[in-house]
Amino acid sequence: MPSRIPKRAILTRVLEAIRASGWNCIILSDSHPFRLAVSRGETRERVLCYSWNLTHGGYPRDPNELRIQVTGVERFKIEEGAKTLVLGWSEENRLFAGFDVTKHMISMSGRSPSLQIRRETLAAAAASGFSVQPRGNEEIAIAFRPDFFCTYVHELHNLHRTAGQPEDLAVLRQLAEEPTAEAIRDIPPSPRRTVLQQIQRKVRDQRFRRSILVAYDYRCAMSGIQLDLLEAAHIIPVEHERGTDEIKNGICLSAIHHRAFDQGLLGIRPDYSVTMNQRRLGQLRSLGWDGGIELFKTTLRDQIILPARRELYPDPDYLTFGQVLRGWPERSVA
Repeated sequence: MPSRIPKRAILTRVLEAIRASGWNCIILSDSHPFRLAVSRGETRERVLCYSWNLTHGGYPRDPNELRIQVTGVERFKIEEGAKTLVLGWSEENRLFAGFDVTKHMISMSGRSPSLQIRRETLAAAAASGFSVQPRGNEEIAIAFRPDFFCTYVHELHNLHRTAGQPEDLAVLRQLAEEPTAEAIRDIPPSPRRTVLQQIQRKVRDQRFRRSILVAYDYRCAMSGIQLDLLEAAHIIPVEHERGTDEIKNGICLSAIHHRAFDQGLLGIRPDYSVTMNQRRLGQLRSLGWDGGIELFKTTLRDQIILPARRELYPDPDYLTFGQVLRGWPERSVA
């Protein structure tokens, strides 16, 4: 029987998931439903979070089905400016299941309804990050790993909206398996194409981030910093025609080292030594913006930390080309 955990422990799992997604969180209210403010860069979301344990519920029910039993709530609320989540948490699988609140806007007084999801949907999400399951009535349940949590929040309405479009649901299933642009290549320019492109981009970004952090053992390659401050940096930006989501085109960096890398202040030579762009530093000195540079230098390693597997090392050609794209003098990148 899947284990149950207290409501406060579920809130802890939600907070851990937000951090695993690379976002920040402020708890606005820790009473159920939880009220949270999540952010990443300039993106901000307010969240109203209903959550229960995912359990089997006892036999003779289908052994392949888990459910949340909606208790303690008379009616789900939808608040202006906030996104309402209806979640189940599986402590056994370490996965969430999300349900479409707009399909359950009924009075629950005197009732204790349940919302179901199948074990195979959870298994697929464990492997790929997220998975979808039609539930009828133009509703889908979405299972997802904790590191996909904020992608789910940000694309909440778009994800659940696909339930009413069988062709979009088919594309969403394809994106769950492999988030490439090929999945949406044949869809003509339209609002629905834009929605699916947004989902594709976020799924791809989240998978890239997870792969890079795991490859570098959750350490900043330039400094060794962990502290839950890590990001996945593309060496050749993904917007460039040569940019890819290969692990060898990525590197794990702390937020400050990532920014310095993208702005061309820091670089990595093909021999994996860390270098500073003296021309860029000179520009900052001329503006009087070089304060703290000596302290910053103390955080840098001579050589980056490399993945355990050699085939995951940054590609030296990518490192060279990436620095040229960021404005480094060509003589300084070899």
